[in-house]
Amino acid sequence: MSLELPVCTAILAVSNYPFVLGVEWFARHRAVKPVIAVRAPPGQRAREMRNSWLTTALHALLFWAFIASGALRTAPAGAGLALATFLLTFMWTEVWHYASHVAMHTRALHFIHREHHRSRVTQPWTSVSFSVLEKLCFSFGILGFLALVSRCCSLSLLGVFAYYLVYFFANTLGHANFEFRSAGYYTRLMGRVLNSPTYHALHHARYVRNYGLMTPWLDRLFGTEWPDVPQVQTRAALGAPLRHLAERAAPERPPQELTLAAR
Repeated sequence: MSLELPVCTAILAVSNYPFVLGVEWFARHRAVKPVIAVRAPPGQRAREMRNSWLTTALHALLFWAFIASGALRTAPAGAGLALATFLLTFMWTEVWHYASHVAMHTRALHFIHREHHRSRVTQPWTSVSFSVLEKLCFSFGILGFLALVSRCCSLSLLGVFAYYLVYFFANTLGHANFEFRSAGYYTRLMGRVLNSPTYHALHHARYVRNYGLMTPWLDRLFGTEWPDVPQVQTRAALGAPLRHLAERAAPERPPQELTLAAR
């Protein structure tokens, strides 16, 4: 592990930026389909970039500290252990993100999350715009749980590292405010498992509900999902985005009618 840990840490310290810049370039130079056709206010991008200077490196610093100190015990990475660690990290992060996100929307804790929600219209840089306290809470919750599990059985450094890379990329897409999935995505099996960019765009625009990270299952379990997610996603995929932050898509209107109306 002598080289693995510093190499993985160095990659995590900067890996958010290629994802953010790549998705931003794609949005500017390709014909993308916005979810909400509202311009971000002047200064939002610069503010989000400033926020990223500390929070982007924080993931990597805590990753290094937990593993280098032995708090999170790791073992030589076989493929099986790496996959199991990745899946464990994925599942726990969905739970921790949902629970902490809902908690930060309470009056007592909202000060932690307020900076992120200054961006009502999301864009790639929104994915790295958090208060330092929020990023500490999020990362400590993930790595602290993994450290406890590693008391019973060692985990894979590469499995945790691979999850973070997937998370960084998915989080950037989740804040992109353009829809790359096809119309009717949420009526298919994949849409019941993984979110599209529409999901989190609605959370920012409307400030509540849709608290999930990559998956919608906890929102559906606890009744905190916006009911018009499938209709908004289909509209965006067909080039008919929402035109203002408060706009709703009628939940009773089926995707087939939207398809016909777009022709």
